[in-house]
Amino acid sequence: MIMGRIMSKPAYKIALSALFLWFSVPSVNYVLGQDAHLSQFYSSELTLNPALTGQFSGEHRGYLNYRAQWRSLIKRNPFETTILAYDRPLKRFGVGAYIMNNRAGNSGINFFNFVLSGSYEVSIDPQRVHHLTTGLQLGLINKSYTETTFDAQYDTTFGAPWFNESISSGEIFNQLNFTVPEVNFGIFYYNAKRYATFNPYGGLSAFHLTNPKETFYTTDNKLPMRFVAYGGTKIKIDEIYSVDANLLIMRQTNANEFQIGAIVTYDIEGSDYNFFAGPYYRNKDAFIFHLGGTYNDYVIGLSYDFNTSSLKSVSRGRGGFELSITYVKQKARFLPSIF
Repeated sequence: MIMGRIMSKPAYKIALSALFLWFSVPSVNYVLGQDAHLSQFYSSELTLNPALTGQFSGEHRGYLNYRAQWRSLIKRNPFETTILAYDRPLKRFGVGAYIMNNRAGNSGINFFNFVLSGSYEVSIDPQRVHHLTTGLQLGLINKSYTETTFDAQYDTTFGAPWFNESISSGEIFNQLNFTVPEVNFGIFYYNAKRYATFNPYGGLSAFHLTNPKETFYTTDNKLPMRFVAYGGTKIKIDEIYSVDANLLIMRQTNANEFQIGAIVTYDIEGSDYNFFAGPYYRNKDAFIFHLGGTYNDYVIGLSYDFNTSSLKSVSRGRGGFELSITYVKQKARFLPSIF
C-alpha cells in the first residue's frame, strides 16, 4: 500500500518511526515519502491517469478500492488505502472526482486526498477507432499526525531494552496537520476497433505537479512529483476467452515500481456474466494473484500479494489484500475494460 515496508513485531515500532521520518523529513539525498499504490491499479482509473476520466461504455460509473497490508503483522491497525470515485462521459468530455485516504498503520500518519477530475478527447477519428485523450485534476492533499513512537524511547535503565512511551522522543514538530494543493495531468491513447484481435492502449501521467511544500517540521520539504507509465493490449482469443496484458511503471524521486501481468477473462456463453483471473508481479516486492467477475452492472475484483521481498522471512510471504467494486450504469453490454 505505501511504498515502504514494516518489520517484525518486536521491531515494528522502530520501523514505524523510520516510516514517519520517511514521510516528513528531507535529507541531502532527497529521500521523501512515497504515494500509496494498488495491486489492482487498472480498477482505479482516476488515480491511474486523469485522461481516463469518463473513458468507458456507460452512462456513469462509481467504484470503491480497499487495500489492507501487513495485517498479519499489525492486526489492529494495518496499513490501509481506501478510494471512492465517480465519473461519467459528456460527449467529448469526461468529468468525475475521487477521495482517497491512506492510514500508515500504527504510525499515526494519515494522508487524505480530494480531487476533481476532467478529461477531453483531442482525437478526431470518424471511424471511432483511435482515441487520444488528455486529463487534468485539481484538488487538495491533507496530511496529519497523531502519535508516533521512536527508537529513542527504548529504556535500558533496568538492563535489557524495553519500550517506554513515557520517554520523550526528542522530536519537535512545527505542525501536526497541513493541507497543500494537488495538480495532476495525463494523456492516454486507446484503440477501440470492434472485433479486432488486438486493442492496444497506453498513457503517461504526472502527479503533484506544483511540488507543494509539506512538512511536520520547519524545513522546506517538497512533495515530489510522481510519474506513471501504463500500457498494454486486450487480446481476443475467441468468443469466450480474452486476455488483457499490461504493465505499470512508476517513479517518485528514488523510488521505482514496476508491475507486469495479465488477466484472462471467461465469458459465460448466452449471458452478460464473466469470470477473470490472472497473475501479476511487482519488482522486488510481491507475486500477486487476481480473481473476480462481472455480475449485471457490477465488477468485483479480489487480489492478494504474496511477499517476495527481503521481508518475507518476517512476513512469511503474507502481504496485502485488495478489494475493488465497480458499478457502471450501462448503455449497452458492459465489458470490464477502460474502453
